[in-house]
Amino acid sequence: SLTQQPHAVMTMLREKGPLTMCVQNYVAMDFSANVLLAAGASPAMVDANEECDPFTMISSALSLNVGTALSPHWIQAMLLSADAANKYKKPWSLDPVGCGATPHRNAVCAQVMEKRPTVVRGNASEIMALASVCKLVVSEGTQSGGGKGVDSTNGSDEAIPAAIALAKHYGCIVAVSGAVDVITDGSVKVLVHNGQEMLTKITGAGCSLSALCAAYCAVSQLPLDGVVAAFVHFTVASDLAAAMPEVKGPGTLRTHLLDQLYLVTPELLAQHMKIEIVSM
Repeated sequence: SLTQQPHAVMTMLREKGPLTMCVQNYVAMDFSANVLLAAGASPAMVDANEECDPFTMISSALSLNVGTALSPHWIQAMLLSADAANKYKKPWSLDPVGCGATPHRNAVCAQVMEKRPTVVRGNASEIMALASVCKLVVSEGTQSGGGKGVDSTNGSDEAIPAAIALAKHYGCIVAVSGAVDVITDGSVKVLVHNGQEMLTKITGAGCSLSALCAAYCAVSQLPLDGVVAAFVHFTVASDLAAAMPEVKGPGTLRTHLLDQLYLVTPELLAQHMKIEIVSM
């Protein structure tokens, strides 16, 4: 079972408002900042190499996103920030956007993984490809993801062996977004049955969730509890938003998702969350 329930961690997030530094891809900066603010955290978008160490020092958490951060300046920003997070003992997340798409992207993802993030969040294809480029032996299933650019062509269940291998090797939490989200520390897996398929039609939705995972890890006792709480908060908010008659498509879902991230109460979160905990 979880040490802390998601609704309790959400209350802590809103009380503490952790400053979350993001080396974020420029496609997702605006939405990620708004998601963090609506949920209860405080975002900061940073990419100047000169700021990476001192800004990480004053932050509560760090989120790294490979999406468009593939030029030398951005790569260096990610590496410097990861080193700083480790030095100052700040939790940090990695979103290996599009891992598997190109050799350069794969090499950068593998390089950042060697810094040992607190949590890795991606879609199934990205997680499967990440295990492959990190040269891990996956106990069962295929090693390589078959993503289409930054979009997944695999189901989250297909990525479970890769997620477990990554979690065990790097000592991190691995979260796989999909129709059913899968979160594992290598010894237990948590399945989140909330969420809307239409989220895949909103650019930056997954990137924003990765940043939210970092923010939650800053206030939770254990990283697993933080990541589960982040997923539950985000997906329950999407369910509540999608149920509103005003929501007709991705554009209106995007707006009302922000509203529900802000409005959802601990009681509503506990009432609507659908999670399943499986020991392995």
